[in-house]
Amino acid sequence: MRRLCGVLNRAKKILNILKKHYGENAFTVSPVEPFRALIGCILSQRTRDKNASRAAIALFSVASTPQQILRLDPTVLRQLIRPSGYYNQKAKNIIGASRAIVERFGGVTPRTRTELISLPGVGPKTADIVLSYGFGEPAIAVDTHIHRVTKRLGLANDKASPADIKIALEGSLPRIDYSYTDGAILSIGKEYCKSGRPRCGECPLNHLCEKCGV
Repeated sequence: MRRLCGVLNRAKKILNILKKHYGENAFTVSPVEPFRALIGCILSQRTRDKNASRAAIALFSVASTPQQILRLDPTVLRQLIRPSGYYNQKAKNIIGASRAIVERFGGVTPRTRTELISLPGVGPKTADIVLSYGFGEPAIAVDTHIHRVTKRLGLANDKASPADIKIALEGSLPRIDYSYTDGAILSIGKEYCKSGRPRCGECPLNHLCEKCGV
C-alpha cells in the first residue's frame, strides 16, 4: 500500500510538472478516421514519422478503405508504401488486416483492444493508438520512449515489461489524463531522456528522476 501511494503521488507530481512545461493543451488528440489510424500505425512501424507520412499520403490518395485496398494489385500497394520501409511485410499486414475487417467485422474497424490485436500486424501499442486517435478512447500506447522514461522516473521497476508500464501509468492517473501523459512522456523521451546520451541537466523532471546523471 505504501509503495502504491508513493507511485500515485510521484505520478501526480510528474504530470503537474509536464503540464507546466508543455502547457495544459499541448497534447490534445486530433480525431482520425479509425481505419486510417490503423493503417497509418502499421506504416509507422520501424521507420521515421516523415517516411510513414509519405507512404500514408500516397496510399490514401488511391485507397482509404479496406475494400479499396483489397482491390489494389499487391505490386501497386507495395510501390505506394515503399517510402515506409519493410514494405513487403507491411503490405502483407495491410492486406491481411483489411481482409479480416471485411470478413470478420463487416468492413468496420473493430473498436476493442482484443479485436484490434487479433488483426495481422497489430500489437498492443498500435491497438492503443487506434483506440485513442480513432475512437477517442483514453489509452496510453507504450513505445520504447515511454517504456524507458517511465522506468527511469521510478514509476515502474527496471524489469517492467511494456504491459507492466501500461498498467503502472494507467493505474496511477485519471483516464482524462491518459492522452496527455502519453504525448508528454513521449516528448520527454525524444527531447531529453534519450537512450544513449540523456540531457538530464535540461530535463524538467530531473529532480524527480531516479536515474538522473546515470
